[in-house]
Amino acid sequence: MSHASSHPASHGRSIHSPRSVQSRRSFLQWGVAAAAATAAAPVIAACGGSDGETGANGQITLKVMGFEVNPEEKGSPLDKAYKKFLADFQAEHKNITIDSIATPPEFDTKIIVDLASGTAPDLWSQDASSLAPLIDRKLLLDMRRCTEKLPSLDTKRFFPAVLDIHEQKDGAIYGLPNDFTPMVVYYNTDLIGKAGLTAPAAGWTWDDQLELAKQLTKDGRGRTAADAGFDAADITQWGYRAGQYAYQWVYRTWQNGGDVLAPDRSTATGYLDSAATLEALQWYADLVLKHKVSPKPSVLDSITEKSSFEAEFMAGRFAMFDSGHWSLVGLTAAEGYKPELLGVAPQPASKTDATVLYESSFVIRHDLPEEKIEAAARFVEAATGRSYQDTKAITGIAIAGNQEAAEASLANADSQFAGLDPVFVEATAKGRPPSGSQLAKYPTIEGLLDEMMDRILAGGAVETEAKKTVKLIDQELDAQ
Repeated sequence: MSHASSHPASHGRSIHSPRSVQSRRSFLQWGVAAAAATAAAPVIAACGGSDGETGANGQITLKVMGFEVNPEEKGSPLDKAYKKFLADFQAEHKNITIDSIATPPEFDTKIIVDLASGTAPDLWSQDASSLAPLIDRKLLLDMRRCTEKLPSLDTKRFFPAVLDIHEQKDGAIYGLPNDFTPMVVYYNTDLIGKAGLTAPAAGWTWDDQLELAKQLTKDGRGRTAADAGFDAADITQWGYRAGQYAYQWVYRTWQNGGDVLAPDRSTATGYLDSAATLEALQWYADLVLKHKVSPKPSVLDSITEKSSFEAEFMAGRFAMFDSGHWSLVGLTAAEGYKPELLGVAPQPASKTDATVLYESSFVIRHDLPEEKIEAAARFVEAATGRSYQDTKAITGIAIAGNQEAAEASLANADSQFAGLDPVFVEATAKGRPPSGSQLAKYPTIEGLLDEMMDRILAGGAVETEAKKTVKLIDQELDAQ
């Protein structure tokens, strides 16, 4: 997972995207950099027609994307991990030359065009939230072709819930996990300790979270949101940060037994407007509008205009927020960061404690020449093996897709996240695939959900806004 991956196509690739201050895609592009391709190796056409791709001496060149960092990250632990992995692989596989290229802007759109024109890379790191369009267009290689050629590339190395993102009903597997994160709840341990409260932990509920948020929301005179006389116009400490972007709340509908779409992703009718989903949306909106434990998005923007949210969190301005593992990158770099101030908890439960898994995987183009498939399989085997996957604990951007590596990192005293990662790993079994891995139109639908929640948090009636959005979503789905 690289500095991006933070989310789907609809959210831009930079940390400060037009639609989300901390967009999922800006971090969840897991391992994919948003720089122009400037690799030192010669550019090789990827469709098998280029001279030198497979030489007479059996030399194979693989054009690989996802192992180059942004210019400002040169020399970082992530950059060093990439360089070491590529050098080690090259040293071990003398007959395979790796042409490592950087990821271009607007990659999700560009890759489809490049695949159609034959100029795409052979293998790349793909955000699961934009996987469905590639599967629908049959642009990816079934990874069973690789495991057949290289039995040592064993799918048992992956977390079952993460591998499920890629497995199709017909048994095909489009992509193998690189790294991932469930959405969890971050909390400021100092604020909880000073208030004499118990930190959230597995088994907590929506009611527990609401009560904790009330106790941790304070006005200028130190009164909490649970106290008489609390002044909601003078809040100096917020108990929670709600988000209007669907990736920050869609799993809340799951927790209440609802959803925004039918299981087959064919309609929103009967799901986004169901009683269970409306109840979940109302509970979430009430955190902002009724209980006043979270700022409206416009107020949040004004708070973070001169300072990052991470710095405000570390300074004690916020007590809790939902996010993925990628937030650790910003938090540990924020002014005022102290590891002892930071805690994470699994999602609270209403009917369930479900969460979502945002993930990146290694995928291969569907038309890779037969003579190159084994070489690509060896690269994926190495990239999903212990040696490279162990570096995830160092970079901190995500949890290793290799289950053994992820679990080994929990006992790694050298990892600054050793005390937090068990929560992420344990939450994995409760995780569900992102809808963008199953529905090609989901980025557009997600945009409609974002706009719906934006209106709701501004005071719009939940049922009215949901029903309006159901019609818009179904229009999009009917246009398929």
